Amino acid sequence: MIKNSLSNTLGVVILLFLATACKTPCKDTLYELTEVSLVPRTSSGSGNSIWFNDDALPIDRLIINIKMVKPIQVLFNPSPDCPVVYKNTNPVSSFQLVSNEDFNVDYPAGKDLFEIASFTNLTQSFSKNEFVDNYVNQSNFGTFYFTFTESPDLAEMHSLKIISKFQNGSTLQSSIIPVLLTP
Repeated sequence: MIKNSLSNTLGVVILLFLATACKTPCKDTLYELTEVSLVPRTSSGSGNSIWFNDDALPIDRLIINIKMVKPIQVLFNPSPDCPVVYKNTNPVSSFQLVSNEDFNVDYPAGKDLFEIASFTNLTQSFSKNEFVDNYVNQSNFGTFYFTFTESPDLAEMHSLKIISKFQNGSTLQSSIIPVLLTP
């Protein structure tokens, strides 16, 4: 009986050793965020209609496309034992949308308008923190949208740009886009 117990224990130890010794070391696929741009669109239809400032559409019709260029720096081949994980080699620590005009009393010119935005991939919505953590810093997807969750106080032509600050202290800015925001 002691002999069977000892051989069973020894068998389990050998199996555990083999199971842990044969594990594939998983590595992440690394990319770098190199460009961010904004394209104003109207939410009618599929979210890809052209936004014309001359139409003076209300802000609830505006959906802004964020395009992020993320070239792969290190590509690891997926294996059945390792899920593919994309990670930014220099994570974004601050992601802001600023305007040259006052949006409303609480959001004067220069204040982060992403605090009053909802991010979406056109099927589900994300908060700013979810978007930065899960889509800017940890995915290969490069196209998302955002909408404002509040209305501006006045109809104004806003010059909008994204400012991305990275963990290493560097910054990346999008080109400025002029957008007529009307309540």
